[in-house]
Amino acid sequence: MKHVKYTIRAVLLLAVFFLVTGCTVTETLSFKSTAPNESAFDFTVEDFFIAVLQDFSEFIPPEGDQSLMDKAINDFERALDYSPTTDKVRMTKLNDNAYRGTFTFTNMQQLFSDLGAGPDQSLLTMQKNSMTFSLSMDNYDQLVPVIPFLADENFEAFGPVYNQGLSDADYLEMISFMLGEEGPPAIEQSFITLRVETPTPITGFINGKKISERLYEFSFPLIDFLLLEDPITFTVTWQ
Repeated sequence: MKHVKYTIRAVLLLAVFFLVTGCTVTETLSFKSTAPNESAFDFTVEDFFIAVLQDFSEFIPPEGDQSLMDKAINDFERALDYSPTTDKVRMTKLNDNAYRGTFTFTNMQQLFSDLGAGPDQSLLTMQKNSMTFSLSMDNYDQLVPVIPFLADENFEAFGPVYNQGLSDADYLEMISFMLGEEGPPAIEQSFITLRVETPTPITGFINGKKISERLYEFSFPLIDFLLLEDPITFTVTWQ
């Protein structure tokens, strides 16, 4: 039960973060010739997000003297640490608005399943020398158990199920009404970036770009996820 509590609190706060904060989130996955592999992610929280987070604080009663954001980061650390595929999970607070997380892992595909996507999930596929991520309305329901917040009736109006067919402009107008005039520019400035370091030279990729011989990058605007009009997908292969 403790694990469930930690996971729900962590994904709730982090999902609010992804929905309304104006920042760039960067995740780097480093695959090694021999396990374990490494993951590192950085993000900076804007002051606007802190204000919005306080508005949602009624859903998560405060515990101790930690801020809600610090508590969320600590609980997310516990949720990651719970999976048998991860090790050396560590979250570091760089300053009042910035955090960095690192952990090692042996099986990223299994980690998705452990976090709730299920054994037959199609979000992430790992083969010997390739990685494919694919999110669309066809498998969005697999993401919901990983981030239970997405199914909460208080918040699902932000997501793609409720907003299919809505244009970017109409969506941002809705956000302005719901969150205030700071909401639309915060979302427009928000990007999610994934970088993949490969153990051998990259031989091909679909979408994204090759930064160097062994570094691939895929980046997309947050609003693409919020509307999910087109699939968010990429593949990178290496020798």
